[in-house]
Amino acid sequence: MRGGGSALPRAGATAAVVVPLAALVAFPLFRLVQVAWQEGGGDLSGVLGADGLGTALRNTVVLAAGVTLAAVPLGVVLALVLRRSDLPGRAFWQATVLAPVVVPDFVLGYSWTQAYARAGFTDTLLGLSWAGVQGPLGVWLVLVVNASPLAYLVVAVGLAARAEPDLERAARVSGAGSATTLVTITLRLVFPAVAAAAVLVFVLTLGTFAIPQVLGAPAGFSTVTTRIYADLSIGGDPASFVEAVTLALLLVLVAAATVAPADSILGPRLRAARPADAQAAHPVPGRQTVRRAEAVVLGGYLAFSMCLPLAALALSSVTRALGVPPTPANWTLDSFRGVLTVRTLEALGRSLGLSVVAATLLVVLGGLVAVAERRRAGRATASLITLTLVLPGSTLAVALLIAYGRWLSGSLALILLAYLAKLWAFAHRPIAGALDRLPPAELYAARASGAGVLTAVRTVALRPLAPALLGAWLVCFLTALHEVTMSSLLYGPGSETLAVIVLNSSELGRIGPTAALSVVLTLLVAVPGILLWWASNRLRTRAG
Repeated sequence: MRGGGSALPRAGATAAVVVPLAALVAFPLFRLVQVAWQEGGGDLSGVLGADGLGTALRNTVVLAAGVTLAAVPLGVVLALVLRRSDLPGRAFWQATVLAPVVVPDFVLGYSWTQAYARAGFTDTLLGLSWAGVQGPLGVWLVLVVNASPLAYLVVAVGLAARAEPDLERAARVSGAGSATTLVTITLRLVFPAVAAAAVLVFVLTLGTFAIPQVLGAPAGFSTVTTRIYADLSIGGDPASFVEAVTLALLLVLVAAATVAPADSILGPRLRAARPADAQAAHPVPGRQTVRRAEAVVLGGYLAFSMCLPLAALALSSVTRALGVPPTPANWTLDSFRGVLTVRTLEALGRSLGLSVVAATLLVVLGGLVAVAERRRAGRATASLITLTLVLPGSTLAVALLIAYGRWLSGSLALILLAYLAKLWAFAHRPIAGALDRLPPAELYAARASGAGVLTAVRTVALRPLAPALLGAWLVCFLTALHEVTMSSLLYGPGSETLAVIVLNSSELGRIGPTAALSVVLTLLVAVPGILLWWASNRLRTRAG
């Protein structure tokens, strides 16, 4: 009876997942393939041979490879350093290295121009500027900074689940040096997580749009995603539309060819975990002088990559003119007064409303997938949800526009569908991980005592799942709040989000207003993010 009773809700969860998955992903991608074939007349070689397209393709692949080769080792180093409990200020550094997560990526890119470009912060104060910040090298460097927290998180989770401090201690006692122990034991155990981080960073960089648009487009550096954006900006040109659709389909194929094998190979190894124990949190201690040096290097990296650019952005928003020293005598709030208009406030309301609705629906959908994958018939759904995460946002936007644009073009509903399709995995992964750690005996005991399925879930499961549910909602809310890739392709008159207004202001070259809008958007993301993160930690502490 227990098996039959649990099978019904799981089968219902599987059915509840298949329908939205087909509507949000499968049908739009099918229409994308259909239109690419019909409108292109099957002549893909002719479309791919357009002027400048080969350069954009090469730039995209080289950029993704270059970011992966730099961001993943950086994430590994951060995870290894911050793993040490004897690192001075460890809790502070653990929170600070995640700063790029709560800073919108196009805001991060724009802040670097305000810090290091000509007439920027360092140029005004020290006479030092970097002309290459707006170009391929600048795009690469900012993408590395933006991607390293993702690599760090994946590797840190791998270390928590797979590292064996006892083996490390045994190796050191046997005479192995720290480097030998690191290579032969620690990195070998955590290799699946490192490989997974590399796949994620590579595929997500393939589909990145905002930073190449902000830093690369002014210098003539194009990628596939910026090319799609430019093609769709040319309304009424059939050739440009066909090219955009074909490029979007090409990104789908590359993402699928990369993620599907990686998920099948790495998935089982990543899900393998050992029970937590007290020793797992205490790796082999090191010299205090080395730990202090690590803290100093970490502080220098964060100051260069995040603190100085964000400070320059804030000063640009209150400085009265470009090139004027950012001293208190030259501060003014005119830029904020100029951008806090009715149009901006309406866009803010739309962004907040979309983010709240999307995050709430995504938590429900993520929970359904987490339940459905407990059955053999539902296991494939988790892999499909992962694929939607790594599908480029521009591809999903074009596919949804083709599938539902006749009825929803330029509406908030279409943008909401794009958020649901893209961010589903962000809700699923935390909930699935929490379900893996949920003791099934307590649910069985509640059911054996006469509690119904819903009562057992509400009284037994929801309480320990609360931190994961809140964390999933938080991640989806913050990501949707500053999403710009899909929103910039799908918005219409009266449906602009705040991120779209910031991007449009940047493209018009309005430095002060763009900086002011960027500060507002960053605060909107960072403040609730910090508060909800604190609440999630409190819930996790109580649940523990």
